[in-house]
Amino acid sequence: MVTVHQDGQEIGTYPLEKEQTISIPYGEDGYNLLFISNGEASISDADCPDGLCVRQRAISHNGESIICLPHKLVIQISAGKEKELDAFIY
Repeated sequence: MVTVHQDGQEIGTYPLEKEQTISIPYGEDGYNLLFISNGEASISDADCPDGLCVRQRAISHNGESIICLPHKLVIQISAGKEKELDAFIY
């Protein structure tokens, strides 16, 4: 799962399995485009002044993140539900 936080608040959670582009607005005219494809998430475009979030590599593993400081945005990979244990091995 990809979890999106802006200004400290969770604004969305998206599955890595579904290819999609999500527009994340900031202020009146600002934006980041979150691109999810092939089990990875990246920022494909943004209008922030430094553009560092666009140059960060795609993320796909639990705990990895992409951060856009100007837009107060944190995009993080989080594990979904824990798989239920169906057997013990001694």
